[in-house]
Amino acid sequence: MKGLYVLVLTLEEDLRVVTRGGKVFDLPRGVYLYVGSARGPGGVESRVRRHASKSKKLFWHIDHVTSDPRARVLGYFAVTEKGIRENVLSTLLSGVFEPVKGFGSSDDPAAVSHMFRCRWDVPECLEEASRRLGELGVTVKFIRAP
Repeated sequence: MKGLYVLVLTLEEDLRVVTRGGKVFDLPRGVYLYVGSARGPGGVESRVRRHASKSKKLFWHIDHVTSDPRARVLGYFAVTEKGIRENVLSTLLSGVFEPVKGFGSSDDPAAVSHMFRCRWDVPECLEEASRRLGELGVTVKFIRAP
């Protein structure tokens, strides 16, 4: 299935991320949501499997987080309806979750961030993310990570 997704992950401890471009992000422990797209071969499932893997080439900002042993990918919301763009999801999530400014959005100048910190525990974060994504009028289902 090709489309957009919202990855849900937790950080067990604070994490400092330095990307290959030299950007530094200080991420406090907690629950995070990351907006991504997977329109190529393998689609969303393949991309999420890659995110869940600890051993991979570090390419995207999110790779620097998900490859760390303190990070755990819980699952994702798939958004496969055509016509919805990453910046629409990012804008929607930024209304309730705290943006990590500049994270993962270098190719999307309309977005402040593609990563958001949730200030609640996992069940509440999933419920609120589901509710917000449902406002788009699309089918939303949380899928546990492989």
